Amino acid sequence: MPDVTLSDGREITFDLHKISRRQYSELVSGKLTNDQDDALVGATCGLTPEQVSGLPFPDWRRLAQAFFKKAREPLADPNSVSAPS
Repeated sequence: MPDVTLSDGREITFDLHKISRRQYSELVSGKLTNDQDDALVGATCGLTPEQVSGLPFPDWRRLAQAFFKKAREPLADPNSVSAPS
């Protein structure tokens, strides 16, 4: 099940294993450039930084909200390795 669906129908699923805790901390610190933010978020969902920054604003907001929702509760993912079966 995708984490978010963009207006063009693309279904996005985040893989938080693609970034480290340090990278996430840098992202939320506000110290990174927009390009660096786009690269980190894009790395988790298979989009290039250019694709992330080129999204229509509503889609970018959907993507960002879905990313941070998943990042706040990474173990709530039923597909997670640590999820009970």
